[in-house]
Amino acid sequence: MLRLTLIALMTPMFLVGCGVTASLHGVDISDHDGRLFVAGNPVDFHREVSLQGEMDEANLRLVLVSPTAVVDVVGGPGNSYELVVDLYTEYENDGLVELQDGQLMTWSDMDGAVLVNGIRGRLPENISLDVMTATGDVLVTSFVGAVDVKVETGTGSVQVADCNVGVLHVDTGTGEVRVNETVAEDVKVEMGTGSLTVRASDFVLFHGDSATGNFLFQTSRLDRAAFVSGLGDVRLTDTLVSHMDSALGTGRVEVRETETKANDKSGN
Repeated sequence: MLRLTLIALMTPMFLVGCGVTASLHGVDISDHDGRLFVAGNPVDFHREVSLQGEMDEANLRLVLVSPTAVVDVVGGPGNSYELVVDLYTEYENDGLVELQDGQLMTWSDMDGAVLVNGIRGRLPENISLDVMTATGDVLVTSFVGAVDVKVETGTGSVQVADCNVGVLHVDTGTGEVRVNETVAEDVKVEMGTGSLTVRASDFVLFHGDSATGNFLFQTSRLDRAAFVSGLGDVRLTDTLVSHMDSALGTGRVEVRETETKANDKSGN
């Protein structure tokens, strides 16, 4: 029996030709023109697996890894979870996947390669999340409490919405990042060429670091903010910043107040 733990720290991702390769717990995962390989073995057989159960209150942290497909999770009340996992296997009708101790564990009864690539569904809203993809998009919605949400992706886009959390950290290479209607104590966003767009959100501490990406804030509030970028701009529209530091190369800081906002302040 081959047992592969495919939820673990993903080591640096990099593009290879028309595909992508990532190393997962010492196992190479690659996508070549839409065909997935695990340690050089094709995993051509795909099926959806539904997982349901209760999260252990002593371990409300979940690590989700999907090399090239979407991770889309929504928080809800209670400790129950309902996930749909896209399972790819080397042999037809082989492979099992279970949620154990905050990780998705996979098995093969035929000594074949097994890969989780695509995760969506409902989780407890008060769970901490570590989400990692190489090219897959990430959507995180409606998580609340003194928890932390961490997202790492190579080229995938990231969307965080309707959250109220302690920590929000996003690390992306070229993907766009969008944060909507979210409250967080500690926010850190690191980007290569992608840009960050924040709307109707409230952060106590914010640190943004980009190579060329822009930071765009609309109708938001920041107690303390620090921006670092080589080429990117910082654009604040109807956004209150109590204290701001910036270290920009060729970029600039633009503060704009719309006519509607100005009228609201004057009482007209």
